[in-house]
Amino acid sequence: MSTSVTNPRKKRLKKTAITYSLVTIFFFAFSRIYEHFSFGETSVYMHWLFSVTLIGGLGLLLIMKIIPNLSRLSLNLWNSAVAIFSAGVLFRGIVNLSGRSTTLDQVYLYAGLAFAGLTLLSILFTRSVWEEDEI
Repeated sequence: MSTSVTNPRKKRLKKTAITYSLVTIFFFAFSRIYEHFSFGETSVYMHWLFSVTLIGGLGLLLIMKIIPNLSRLSLNLWNSAVAIFSAGVLFRGIVNLSGRSTTLDQVYLYAGLAFAGLTLLSILFTRSVWEEDEI
């Protein structure tokens, strides 16, 4: 019987990939079903809703490959940014399918950009802390 030590970084990367894949699949199915029952109305936002989590997940996996020991703060901020963007696109899609228009979805865009910016700041901050520890 051989014992293998699981690499926590690989485990975290795999968990992230699976989670984002499942959410992307859910959004794809949800948007198609929602549009199917929308009485002929269509929305580009609802149709492409799944791409937000697809791009967000691929971006996070790339960041995790480049920075293997990504801080928990950075990971949570990135996940929050993707969730906010997803909620904004979903909101805009539902409003479009109802035959109306609004500018209330702009708040989601600005909040998502703020969280993405905070993610980059947290990555830079934790990177500078790592460099100080090495000296």
